Amino acid sequence: MSNDVPDQEILAEQLSDTRWRAVEVIAETGSTNADLIARIDAGEDVDGIVLIAARQTSGRGRHARVWETPPGQLAVSAAIAVDADAIRSLGWLSLLTGLAVHDAVSALTGTGLELKWPNDVLAPGGGKLSGILSEFRLTGDGGGVAVIGTGLNLDLPAGSAPDTAASISGLADAPVDQTRVAAAYLRALSERLADWPDRIDVLAGNYRSVSATLGSRVRLILPGDVEVVGIATDIDDEGRVIVDGPDGPVTASAGDVTHLRPVD
Repeated sequence: MSNDVPDQEILAEQLSDTRWRAVEVIAETGSTNADLIARIDAGEDVDGIVLIAARQTSGRGRHARVWETPPGQLAVSAAIAVDADAIRSLGWLSLLTGLAVHDAVSALTGTGLELKWPNDVLAPGGGKLSGILSEFRLTGDGGGVAVIGTGLNLDLPAGSAPDTAASISGLADAPVDQTRVAAAYLRALSERLADWPDRIDVLAGNYRSVSATLGSRVRLILPGDVEVVGIATDIDDEGRVIVDGPDGPVTASAGDVTHLRPVD
């Protein structure tokens, strides 16, 4: 990688025609998502603000898991205002973000990727390239602010990450430039958000075409350790997965599912 952190000035210039009105780059923080949420809670208008860190030490994953970025990763959090009418479609934010990662990395590396519902981007062979966590804060006007957090594996030195991880440099078979990757991803995210929430049909069609989950036999573990094994058949308008189980279709949101894995 050519820089320790992406170049903030270059990003501002290259993204000036997108929805992002400010891109802030820092070397390290506890959690980029938490930093933006704290600013929301303090009353700051963060709509259109992006926070990028080369390292985060106490990030959050799904189900309160710790999400720490090792060397070679970028943590990127982006804040967007959400109208009251769009709240029912919040589940699509993580899915369309996966599409944005797919768009950017595929263009940069020439490699096709797949999306694992609800928040993982997979390289060929199934290695995890990116994880996504979207969070939401209500505001007094009936709407709120969403913070979309994404971890991107740029270059993973030996022993720095699980064997199940993949990196952009590995796909490209060459070093990657952090600024170029961040710019490509944020531009793709801005473009995907242009279809949300009014053109869910477009997002859904695009998502289905690159989903590693749909059509697979999966095991869901729901609250209360309720287990459902069946075929993942579709994603609905709220971004929920539909699994055709032994007793009929089961619809589950990311918040409901504690485990979703392929079954042989």
